[in-house]
Amino acid sequence: MGEVVDLKRLTLFYSDVFIFEDVGTDEQREDLKKQILHAKDNDIGTTPFSNNGCWRSNAKYQMDWLYSAVKELSDKANTIYFQNDEVYKGFIEKCTNRDCNYWTNVNEIGSKNILHTHTEDAWAGIYYVQAEGTGNLMFYNPANTLQQCNKFSPFIRKTGIMPKDGLLILWPGWVPHEVEENKSNQQRINLAWGINYR
Repeated sequence: MGEVVDLKRLTLFYSDVFIFEDVGTDEQREDLKKQILHAKDNDIGTTPFSNNGCWRSNAKYQMDWLYSAVKELSDKANTIYFQNDEVYKGFIEKCTNRDCNYWTNVNEIGSKNILHTHTEDAWAGIYYVQAEGTGNLMFYNPANTLQQCNKFSPFIRKTGIMPKDGLLILWPGWVPHEVEENKSNQQRINLAWGINYR
């Protein structure tokens, strides 16, 4: 075989996690936390299906600053992915609306969120209001959710993110993920996001 002059690459299946740190001021996060706990205490928007030890709600809050950050993060993620996925770029550029839906999760001590996906959403995300030490967010390659792939193959290991107050995270909705047990002495309070285009 002769010398390889030019290596060509075709991106097959690919995923990243996009992160903004320190989103919102301490005052904004504290105000959002008060709004969430008020909704919880008054059973506002409570939804019937959740993990054990997790209060879930579709209550709405005053938080324009967070909406702006979610839109900016998804715009940046799209710009990066447009470079490698022309079909995706074509779909998004034809859309005139972006729907940013969210719901509240308050996980008590000892609770966790089981492995799942958000395949109905283009992007999934989470914003941590109160989260330090409350269990890592773990991502799995969907081809290796049973951890059976050859350990020397690329991109097959699960990857974790340690939660931090003010962290805003975004990833493709098809990526399987779970949240480890809350072994701290405080509730894990977050907003989960689903972003779609039409």
